[in-house]
Amino acid sequence: MEMEKVQHLYPIPRAVIAAAKRRKKSMPKRGVIEASLRIESGSIVGLVGPNGAGKSTLMSIMAGILPVQNGMIRSNGNAVRSEEERVNLRSRIGLMPERVAWSGPATPLDVIQRLCIIRGLPKENAETILERVGLSSRARDRLSSLSQGMRQRLSLGASLIGDPEILLLDEPMNGLDPVAQNAFRTMIREMAERGKAIIVSSHQLNELERFVESIAIMNHGKIVTQGSFTSVEHDLGVGQRLLISGIGPSPASSISENPLITVTELDEEGDWCLRLTRHDQTWSQDLRAALIERINVGSTRVASVERIPPDLEEILRTATGISEGINLQEEE
Repeated sequence: MEMEKVQHLYPIPRAVIAAAKRRKKSMPKRGVIEASLRIESGSIVGLVGPNGAGKSTLMSIMAGILPVQNGMIRSNGNAVRSEEERVNLRSRIGLMPERVAWSGPATPLDVIQRLCIIRGLPKENAETILERVGLSSRARDRLSSLSQGMRQRLSLGASLIGDPEILLLDEPMNGLDPVAQNAFRTMIREMAERGKAIIVSSHQLNELERFVESIAIMNHGKIVTQGSFTSVEHDLGVGQRLLISGIGPSPASSISENPLITVTELDEEGDWCLRLTRHDQTWSQDLRAALIERINVGSTRVASVERIPPDLEEILRTATGISEGINLQEEE
């Protein structure tokens, strides 16, 4: 599935438009301004960005809930233009929204059976779906008795009706404990192994980077960058870090003389351990060799050198320009 420069702007209330005309000022535009995104069968893509970046709106556009104002969606290389083509695409997509208020006297089995009937599918499929998401033992319990993790499983089950080829999961791990998160990761990996194309939007970056294969970073309604962790890291020029340790006197002071390297002393086993962050370029093999040669003077010797890849949070902060300590909330 591929999206080429898809745009969507949130509708502005008439009263606001009228007020804007009186002030002779145009209203600011929000939503998805421009997004080009590609996802292939069997892949898991992490969609990340600060609050208000447009992630949920983009998913709604891909699921066919919101219209495309400009741009194009391609499926299997073919442009989706007619209403018939859009209906066909929607039938192949499963959307798990961020929040679903499952409540009332109904049961998970009731919910999935009704949704199957609405989709024109045999209601007998419901039990298979509930088994797939681990809800068979609670299939006939009241919705109000379900834990948050079980409600999330039910939402995932609803997105699987019709065995869609593409899954769009918006904050699927919200409110889940570590055990439930691990179960969710396992289920998502299994679905990818069965050939499903999966996009996962989440603010839980530490969890997300444990199972996604590539990322797309969104900010202010645009896809800033996308690709594997390595390619995105290279494109953004994220500072490369080394973990280096050894014996003898610490070389921290001499390394700190280079203004392009930040030195952090760590309390680890051995005589000394340093984290070195280079801000001008990556730690190539030649640079590491030159560093070791410089350190190995007198009684100081390098024992180990290990590259530390940047985590997803560092990559996101670099891509969006959002400073540390504000929980990745969109700046005003």
